[in-house]
Amino acid sequence: MIIVNENLKKLFDILLSNNPSILIRENEDYIFNIIPELRKSKGFNQNNPWHIYDVYDHILHVIDGVKENIILRLVALFHDIGKPYTYMEDENNIGHFYDHWTKSSEIFLNFSKKYKLPVDLTNEVNKLIYYHDINISKLNREELNKFLDEFSVDEINMLYEIKKSDLLAQSPKYHYLLAEYDLQKEKLLKKKFPK
Repeated sequence: MIIVNENLKKLFDILLSNNPSILIRENEDYIFNIIPELRKSKGFNQNNPWHIYDVYDHILHVIDGVKENIILRLVALFHDIGKPYTYMEDENNIGHFYDHWTKSSEIFLNFSKKYKLPVDLTNEVNKLIYYHDINISKLNREELNKFLDEFSVDEINMLYEIKKSDLLAQSPKYHYLLAEYDLQKEKLLKKKFPK
């Protein structure tokens, strides 16, 4: 059991409910008060063919798409919160959010410090926020070995649960990548525990 600041008890109850997105919408004043950076995501159009929702609605879909686990739900809540702060458009007016995971991580760490979240919870959530957008297939051998050294089996499983929920909250024309995610996870686990 995680002991949290009394101000966060309601947030944790919402996140661990069966339909957190509904409760988040019903409690937006409270949510935006404790996480003011989230307000900026509401109505923030991503202007990108990968995305069919604004940043806020995308975040809510990702939250609903992961298991009722506080680590996963916090990662889902904060994973793209940095997007409005990193937005840029290319010459074709397509939106990009380069390095948004760093800004999302920074926002989460500030939140964690303010509300005195336990260190182990903070570290776990932050790690998954920071790496949620990693493309394992583009890592060289050294980078891959470093990744495998830093991630436990449980963390790899959680990372891919976030990645899959994230993908399912995007345009359906990219959902074919779910099979690739399964293959990537399987390969990582085999490398972690070779026969």
